Formats: sequence, C-alpha cells, structure tokens
Amino acid sequence: MTSPIRKATMAALGADRRCYKEPVTAQAQTQIDRFRAAYRKVIQTRARSFADLQDKARLVMLCNPKSDTIEGSLARDILAMKGGAE
Repeated sequence: MTSPIRKATMAALGADRRCYKEPVTAQAQTQIDRFRAAYRKVIQTRARSFADLQDKARLVMLCNPKSDTIEGSLARDILAMKGGAE
C-alpha cells in the first residue's frame, strides 16, 4: 500500500523534473503549481513510518540542498539511516 506521503512525494518530484523540461510558458507554471501543492501536502501530513520520514527528507534535500543548515543536516542524517531499527 502506498502512503499519501509517498504519492505526494512522487508527484512533487515528477513535477519538479517537468519544470525544467517545459519551456518558460504556462506549462512550466502549471508544473510549478503542481509541485507546490504536492509539497504542501507532504509537509502537512504526519509521517507514520520510517519510509514516510525518508520521503519528507528527500523533498527537503530537493528544495534546500545546503547541508550546512539544520534542516539539510537532519535530512541527510535521516537518508543515511537504515530502516531496520524499530
């Protein structure tokens, strides 16, 4: 079963990739709007599993790749962790 966070993360990543491929027209703006909506959904939804937390970390790294910030450092640490510990 795919979680809502996973679905929204995949939608955000897909929209982000299409933003760069589309010419600077209304189509690119549509993709940017889709990315923002999916990003907001991910941020507002509570993570219920470690995979959800990793998906949130992927979006943080996509939007703010600087590792010298607290958010970037935490996201990098979460992505480096293994999901076996319960």
